[in-house]
Amino acid sequence: MLLSMTGFGEARGVVGGVHVHVELRSVNNRHFKLTFRAPEAWSRFEGDVERVLREQITRGTVTLLVRARRGAAESAVRLNADVLAAYWHQLTAAALQAELPLPSDLTALLGLPGVVEEDAWNDDAVEQCGPQLESVVREALTRLQDFRVREGAALAHELRRQCGLIAAQIDDIATLAPQVVVEYRARLQQRIQDALREADVTLTPGDLLREVALFADRSDISEEIVRLRSHVDQFRQVLELAPSQGRKLEFLCQEMFREANTIGSKSNHSGVAHAAVEIKAAIERMREIVLNVE
Repeated sequence: MLLSMTGFGEARGVVGGVHVHVELRSVNNRHFKLTFRAPEAWSRFEGDVERVLREQITRGTVTLLVRARRGAAESAVRLNADVLAAYWHQLTAAALQAELPLPSDLTALLGLPGVVEEDAWNDDAVEQCGPQLESVVREALTRLQDFRVREGAALAHELRRQCGLIAAQIDDIATLAPQVVVEYRARLQQRIQDALREADVTLTPGDLLREVALFADRSDISEEIVRLRSHVDQFRQVLELAPSQGRKLEFLCQEMFREANTIGSKSNHSGVAHAAVEIKAAIERMREIVLNVE
């Protein structure tokens, strides 16, 4: 079962009288990386949260955002009128000096440093919120995992389709491969006969056979076909494994591309070369998908 490294999940809850909103977002990464964003007093829970996430996530960049809001009766936000007035006077003076219209709205000033202040969190109260916060995080993680499972199912469907395309091209190559030597022998014999006809020289069958045998050895792709088929079969099997095996799929894509490249370079047949190009194109599409698989 594949898991996508891309996902989103959120959950809300009341933690120690504080309304908490947790958001989880994940994107692809070769390793696990957590970005923890929360009020400073809540940063103490980063280690506990990372432990919870690592239980179900092995790869990817995960961003966890914690929004904490006290109840209305305990409003911790206040307006610093002195700082706001100072900003206002400076803005008015600058407008007069530049001969610009005087400002008439304070809204733009609310985002400036020090205008809106928040009371510090009580350390003891925050410390007691740990277990309840973990419960909200686990709920968000469950929704994130549901998202990743759905996305992973779509990725697996497309990967299976690409495997089918590759398998069909391999069958075409296996059909064409025996014809390569036969066609080469006919072309070689005709070219030699045309060249030697005027010189009244004949070519012995043994000489022709030696040249054809050398060509057949150089262009033999039977082993590559067997290995490529084996890699495709193994890829299909790994798709069904649990847990998700993104790294193994990446390795198999590399091996399949190597075999397809060898087939294309060894074969002296346009049909085989075309099929090898189609296989490599399908593998590239698979590589792009696998980069997002855990």
